[in-house]
Amino acid sequence: MPVAYLNGQWTRPEDTKISVFDRGFMFGDGVYEVMPVYKGHIFTLAQHIARLQRSMAEVRIQCSMTAQEWQALLEEAVSRSNEQDALIYLQVTRGIASERSHVYPVVAPTILVTVTASQFDEDAFKPISVTCKADFRWSRGDIKVVSLIANGMLKNEAMDEGFDDAILIRNGMVTEGTSSNVFAVKDSVLWTPPKSEYLLHGITRDQVIQMARGSGLEVREENIQEAFLKQADEVWLTASGLELLPVGKVDGKTVGNGEAGLIWHRIKSVFQAEILKVIEKID
Repeated sequence: MPVAYLNGQWTRPEDTKISVFDRGFMFGDGVYEVMPVYKGHIFTLAQHIARLQRSMAEVRIQCSMTAQEWQALLEEAVSRSNEQDALIYLQVTRGIASERSHVYPVVAPTILVTVTASQFDEDAFKPISVTCKADFRWSRGDIKVVSLIANGMLKNEAMDEGFDDAILIRNGMVTEGTSSNVFAVKDSVLWTPPKSEYLLHGITRDQVIQMARGSGLEVREENIQEAFLKQADEVWLTASGLELLPVGKVDGKTVGNGEAGLIWHRIKSVFQAEILKVIEKID
């Protein structure tokens, strides 16, 4: 069942209340992580905790919790929910301030955890249609902040135009999706934009690169031009909540034959095998 944790208290999500003076509400002053749970186990937990701690350090949110304490909290959340396949949402804001000010207050952070059921089925991996949009967001996409209004604007613009999502372009180069990293395949070589301040350093992105290289594929972490996407044999989006999602069309142009490609199937199989390996190792 869905469960929530807020600053030491366990409740149902619908009963969880956050102060209107919380800086996450007032300023979008917070960071977050989304983690997949398979068969009751949190996948790539250590990597998510490390990225959370980096995000907090970048925006100077003070929190005394250690990696071991984060792990214990998140594992307790999964246990309390009794969900086998789920998504964990973890948000840390700067906390509740006595006055609305741009100056950082010295207060305890607000820690929120929710666990909700998730079920991947075959329909979740049907190729989607995307459009390319100018990336007008701020220049620190590498920090996983809760301020996502620009991402929402871009995705909803794309949906209003009849697409499922958008791939973002800055100075002619691909950065990422509205909530995902981007991969493209051309002549059996896997391409993805290099890590920079303009895009999130995705956990699933890193997993895919590692798995692809481990399976003998050439992977190039290099800039991708917008035109390259429309010439690619395959295009994918990756994220913790999406896993590996194939793209069938870019701006109306069919990618490959419009279906999930051979390389996608190959890496998806390796990804599923890695999940199973982790679960069996823990059990």
